[in-house]
Amino acid sequence: MANIISSDGNAVPTLDFYDSVAAEYESAYGHSAGLLTFIQKSLSMFKPTSKILDVGCGTGAPVATTMAREGHKITGIDITPSMIELSRAAVPDGDFEVADMLEYEPKEQMDVVLNILSLFSLSRQELEVMAHKWAKWVVADGFLCIGTIAADFCNPAKEFMTEDELSAEGLRFQFMGTTVELTLMTKEGWRVILERAGFDVIHTEEHLFVPPPEAKSDNEVQYFIMARKNK
Repeated sequence: MANIISSDGNAVPTLDFYDSVAAEYESAYGHSAGLLTFIQKSLSMFKPTSKILDVGCGTGAPVATTMAREGHKITGIDITPSMIELSRAAVPDGDFEVADMLEYEPKEQMDVVLNILSLFSLSRQELEVMAHKWAKWVVADGFLCIGTIAADFCNPAKEFMTEDELSAEGLRFQFMGTTVELTLMTKEGWRVILERAGFDVIHTEEHLFVPPPEAKSDNEVQYFIMARKNK
């Protein structure tokens, strides 16, 4: 999981934190106008009754719920049990299970794979591993949709940039009243790792998201990517 900064200043992973904020997370982040815009753009590209894998599905809203209402078949995974319970309640016809995305393998290839605002826990190496896993999971000419934050939009990301300038490491943000430490790819970094894995980036968009005050979270420029797997 994401690195949580402890009282001694060290970054430590914790699943309990995410389990404890499940309901509050949906209230704070489930109504992002930028995310809703990207969902509608994505839906316009998908074939009817697509098989969709929602990786890091969270509470199921608004992504899985919207996709299901449009007639798509939803499979979802999340590492947090309380999130999976909320997803099952939100999308009764979906298939949801507790799983770590780095270890998970679907039973069949998918028409669409989504990783929406659920990659912040991963290192640069793990993000590159995920790019190749997505390529195995998606059918030829299928879609990959990513929601993240690009390092380009963070100040002062330059201080934390890797030598190849494709990612920044150790960036700290306030999230749900807690300091978290993240590794973020740049926009160019995302293009590079996705193309290496066999995807073409066909659409990107960015939207400022201002969380409600009660979320105790920093503002963020959310960066959305749609990619198509090469035939």
